[in-house]
Amino acid sequence: MARRLQYGVVSWPSRGAVIALGIVVSGCTVTSNGMTPNSVTIRTPGTLPNIPTASTPGTTPVPPPSGTFSGVAQLSSSPSSGCRRELAVRNFVVTGNNVRFQAFRGTIQPDGYLEMQAGNRFLYGTFNGGRFIGSLWQPHPNCTYSIALNHEG
Repeated sequence: MARRLQYGVVSWPSRGAVIALGIVVSGCTVTSNGMTPNSVTIRTPGTLPNIPTASTPGTTPVPPPSGTFSGVAQLSSSPSSGCRRELAVRNFVVTGNNVRFQAFRGTIQPDGYLEMQAGNRFLYGTFNGGRFIGSLWQPHPNCTYSIALNHEG
């Protein structure tokens, strides 16, 4: 009597666990985008999340006025990550095309884009006149915030 080898059928939950383990082992970051309950973003280490722009596509952004910007940073990654849900952003100072905020320093590009790094934290986004839309990201704990700032004067 010949013995036939049968490979077991792996259930979908088991496959999901194997996929999740593969993502963790490879060093990728998995976060919810906070927009829809069934969406997940997978990001490789060292890459920044996408940000919405402050200007309408196809238009030239208006340079920001010099002065202080303030607003709120809302947590857009998993709330179970140990991150605060909301951060007040104050003293975000623009002088010409230079920006400083806490330990961050940067230069606004002609298209309104700004990217700054302070240690292992990144702050990036776009200006359009008196409005800044961007993100703040840090790896440990893994927190991503959506930032909306307005010129205060």
